[in-house]
Amino acid sequence: MKRLMTRRNLLRGAGVCLALPWLESLAPRGARAGEPGTPKRFLLCTFPNGAPHHWWETAPAFGKTLKGADFKLPRVLEHFAPVKSKMLMISRLGNYTWSTEQHPYIEPSHSRLGAALSTCVDADQLGREARQDLGEWVGNGVSVDQLIVQKAGPEQATRIPSLQTGLAVKPGFFDQRSYAYNQVVSWKSPREPLKRSVNPKAVFDALVGAGAGSNVPGQSDEEARIEAERRAATEKSVIDGVLADANSLMNRVGSGDRKIVQQYLDSLREIEKNATRVQSTMTPGQGSLGCSPISQPGVVPEPPGQAEGLNENDNTGAGPYKHEDHAKVMIDLIVMAIQCDVTRVITHMLDDMRSEFEYRCIPEDVRAKVGLAYRRESSLHYHSSQHAAGNLDRATQDGRYKIVQQSNLDYAAINCWLNQKSAQLAQRLDAIPEGDGTVLDHCVMVHMSEMRSHDHDGYDLPIVLLGGDGVFLNDAHVAYGALGSDRQLRDLWFTIMNQYYGLGVTSFGEDRRGAPNALLEEILR
Repeated sequence: MKRLMTRRNLLRGAGVCLALPWLESLAPRGARAGEPGTPKRFLLCTFPNGAPHHWWETAPAFGKTLKGADFKLPRVLEHFAPVKSKMLMISRLGNYTWSTEQHPYIEPSHSRLGAALSTCVDADQLGREARQDLGEWVGNGVSVDQLIVQKAGPEQATRIPSLQTGLAVKPGFFDQRSYAYNQVVSWKSPREPLKRSVNPKAVFDALVGAGAGSNVPGQSDEEARIEAERRAATEKSVIDGVLADANSLMNRVGSGDRKIVQQYLDSLREIEKNATRVQSTMTPGQGSLGCSPISQPGVVPEPPGQAEGLNENDNTGAGPYKHEDHAKVMIDLIVMAIQCDVTRVITHMLDDMRSEFEYRCIPEDVRAKVGLAYRRESSLHYHSSQHAAGNLDRATQDGRYKIVQQSNLDYAAINCWLNQKSAQLAQRLDAIPEGDGTVLDHCVMVHMSEMRSHDHDGYDLPIVLLGGDGVFLNDAHVAYGALGSDRQLRDLWFTIMNQYYGLGVTSFGEDRRGAPNALLEEILR
């Protein structure tokens, strides 16, 4: 299908097709920024292993809503303060009525809840119905992001239909299931998982070359691949490949747009250097400050096995691996992809569904937010901290779930750092003017986990929604009912697809009680 390129202008060179930010000078009459036709975007950021009790410390009572000054951010979400006015917390949503057990205590939890996060389907049951070994089975429903890609009209089409990114470099055990349920959020079809790419250089090549490899969506152009390798061999930047077109463009735009183009090219060159540097620490023997060739430019080569891979400061032969640097450059790439309209649908896994990563990268100021004393190089092992001290009961007390034992501070600090990454991304998007608002305003950005907390249960999921273009409440916290009277995640995806995108979806996910989908009216303006 021919992709429409009506909103963005391109710089072209040998093997490079570089999308530019919106330029007012080149917008056709009747299509200036702020006119109808502003793009709609969906960005899903996931973190595994649930959240500590701190997440709900300012939550309203069951069935209540807090707005404005009454809505207080919990400590672990304070990094969202600059965009609080565009933020909606949603509490007491479950994701379990798809299960044959018909209760939220799902086992194996990491694989089944992870698989159901974006599909609301029981992947294990699909395998049983197909009479397959569940240890080998790879199947699921179509995920919400891919349904948006498939059903949105041609006016929403982009060069790369969707992008899957992530940060995980040390996968956990897979719960005796396929890797797909640990390292995938996007499902293009029931048998086609779209694995996240953690390699920033590969993602960069996909965005600027529209075809410099094979494992990132949009990479299929052989000429672009060859030219990318030629640039790598001579350590040239992609910017060098489009300079002639850029100079020509400068003569056709106004002074304000010339400044935008120059700032963009300068920032792009810096991103390219950072992407190459970070990638080189993840793939020993490959990479330098120039663009180095990579054998499989969609993924970091998989670790030898489960629970094997990189941890903070591991020496790779190209310098110590730094998780903070990795996180920053991936944010840069996501912002670039959205700002330049290369794609409008992104899933970003802040870690795999079951992680064995040790978060030694968490700085003192983030640990201090939850009261954790700073000890340089202390482990903060993610999965172990989830199983350490902490107990949130399903019994209720004063209109909320009872806290039997407060969460350990290692677990809280890790959650706070992961939340900070999504907050930084949201702030970057909010700093980009677009039409009558900002790029964040014209996104639906969801930050959430597949499970509740220490208990590995599929109810009261931690969820934040940002943006929404005036469709959803902002600066508010909505709480639904207690277990048994709660609402389901499938209805959130149903509401986004129909109220934000207007897709006319009649149903999404499964509910073995036979309950139909219904809009989450309480979160709408």
